[in-house]
Amino acid sequence: MIGKRRWPLLLALLPLLLGLGVYWQLWRGWADGFEATLARWFPGERPVATGFPYRLEAELADVALAHDGGVGLGLKVDRLRLNRGPWRPELTVFQGQGIALAARFGALTPRLAAAVGTASLKLDGDRLARLSIALPAARGNFGLGPDVVAERIELHARERIGPKQGNAVLPPRGQLVLNATGLRLGQGAAISLAGDATVRGPRRLDDLGRWQAGGGSIDLTLAGSDATGELFALEATVVPVQDGPRLAGTISTVCPLAVQAALNGTDAPRELRLRAPVRLAIETALPAGGPAALSGLPADLAVRARRAQLPACPRLA
Repeated sequence: MIGKRRWPLLLALLPLLLGLGVYWQLWRGWADGFEATLARWFPGERPVATGFPYRLEAELADVALAHDGGVGLGLKVDRLRLNRGPWRPELTVFQGQGIALAARFGALTPRLAAAVGTASLKLDGDRLARLSIALPAARGNFGLGPDVVAERIELHARERIGPKQGNAVLPPRGQLVLNATGLRLGQGAAISLAGDATVRGPRRLDDLGRWQAGGGSIDLTLAGSDATGELFALEATVVPVQDGPRLAGTISTVCPLAVQAALNGTDAPRELRLRAPVRLAIETALPAGGPAALSGLPADLAVRARRAQLPACPRLA
């Protein structure tokens, strides 16, 4: 009788067991694809996928990558964990420890490091739909000026395919967004920084030389603020020339002397914030090989209306 009672139970469990077996085969196929992708991304590594049944996960140690295709990119991570949904092969999430990022664009060599960080990578075929990186307690250098530390730095990059705007402007091909909080540049006060760089070119950004030869340029905006409000806003264009990138544009600021001192590497006098911002012209080579060419300081700056009830302009670098 006991044996007869077991048969209905086994028959009831059989569809579940068959379903698990089928799903295991599907998951194993996804895992094989995940491992093959990671092996391409990290040559020399032998990633092993775990996480059955809900996710695909792999861990790597002492990761070091370098790419030099005109624009140099480097990555070092002490420990790296990668996650992907079994049915979302286009999206990969990263968690890292002991992170160091570096890049090289002409003479510009920005670098960032953090004890921990996260990232997500979304691909659309072979195109970069989005790469987002978050680094708490970050430190490094933006490639010009003194070193920086920040409570948090976020970077968001993507390829863009946009229409041509006008007769003389090339369409956008890529975009980099920067957001930083609690950022200190050298001996400067903590500020928030928001930047956007739109790269324009005749074709996809897969060759630096071809981008330069095709008249490529970068539209750059950068705004800094503190708890009281906006301190400066930069709008500029960066173009590659024979001796390196060159920046030209304008800075709108309520703290013109603080901005001038930061660009020239000098100490700024005590300055109260202007009631109305002034617009200054800026032109400089990157990285700056000396004082930036800043012009447009009004002759009546000393007698312009100030916001005496607000804190004085902070030191910016």
